[in-house]
Amino acid sequence: MRKFLPSILLMPLFICGCVGMSTTDGSSTKQWISIVSSKSDLDGSTADVCYKLNLRFNPAEAEYRIDTDRACITRCCWYSENKSVQMDFNAGFADDLVEYGTAKKYEPEILTINVSYSPFLKTIHAKAEQKGVIKSDGVVQLEYDQVTKPEQFLDLDFGTQTAKLYRESDTKQGTYLFAPEKKPDTTPQIYTDIKTDEEEPDYNEISDSARQELLKKKLSYERRQAVLLLKRFYNKEIDSYILAIDKAKRAQGLVLMSNDRDWTTVKIGTPIYKVTCKVNGKLGKTPSTMKDFPISCGSYEVNLDEKTVTPIDTAAISIVNGEYMN
Repeated sequence: MRKFLPSILLMPLFICGCVGMSTTDGSSTKQWISIVSSKSDLDGSTADVCYKLNLRFNPAEAEYRIDTDRACITRCCWYSENKSVQMDFNAGFADDLVEYGTAKKYEPEILTINVSYSPFLKTIHAKAEQKGVIKSDGVVQLEYDQVTKPEQFLDLDFGTQTAKLYRESDTKQGTYLFAPEKKPDTTPQIYTDIKTDEEEPDYNEISDSARQELLKKKLSYERRQAVLLLKRFYNKEIDSYILAIDKAKRAQGLVLMSNDRDWTTVKIGTPIYKVTCKVNGKLGKTPSTMKDFPISCGSYEVNLDEKTVTPIDTAAISIVNGEYMN
């Protein structure tokens, strides 16, 4: 990953955060769940807590099959809205099989974690329905079968493709969610299969409709992976930037609703994507005076083969290097 020297400073801080949060309130009965923040009611009692699952996966690439934000791993989740977390490790199995010609099929397929919080004891507890899957240190141990099929590696004319928009919107406005401290292992996973002549497919025998369907699946898969890889590299930095603007606006007596985040992907190579991040913020003193307040969180070049993410505009470079803090 190449380093960028400080360049043009990003626009002045203008955002504000969402709901008011107090300091961390409470402890955990498990090593792999922690309370990140809390909200208090009018009499000062804890009204809700935002928790995070500190999980790691074995095999490590199983993490790429799940949405780690929704799984409360790369963002904390409010207990009042997320008393149960479910992860489907085989959700992307078909896409992987189409893309790579080989894919892991995990067991258990579904992991369900039930969470409970006691305001009286100020303690959070979590338990997996599938026994023995989560170790005491937070490692999710999965069994798997390596499934292979004849490879159908298809290329795509990226010059004719239009941008695709992915929108992430939390269920409750005005909630700021935090990112994790760690960055993932970005070492590419290499799979090798020995194939006989009978296993090699004849691409010319695939019908036009089947070929187009495979192309669509490949493109959809790549776009999704580009967003995931960007988030794994720089989600913490993007969240820190938004939080800094949040604090600045809060000091001015304003409230920022910054839940909605859009990721626009444009294919610019094979397989290289330009991913642009935008926050659909709303800013005002009261709910009735809220106005649209969009925030740019940068454009990035994502190379899926090299497993690299490079900031390519002023906003992204400033966010990654922390220049907005100067």
